[in-house]
Amino acid sequence: MNAAIKCNYRSTMTDCPAHAVHMAVNRAEISGRRYGVFSWGEGKFRVRRVKGRPQSALEIITPSWSYDKAYREEVV
Repeated sequence: MNAAIKCNYRSTMTDCPAHAVHMAVNRAEISGRRYGVFSWGEGKFRVRRVKGRPQSALEIITPSWSYDKAYREEVV
């Protein structure tokens, strides 16, 4: 990680767009749910879980697997 990036370990906010996308990809793959990168003021970005199709998202990351699908297969 670049020393110029301002980000805490468990934070959802950063000042680097590439790092925000990286955080979203990691969280999506771990959880099996979609995450989006949002603008959070000038030069800041926020990563959070998304539902539906938020128009304010700069990018939406879809995981390679689905938690909901895996849960339904396990229950049935």
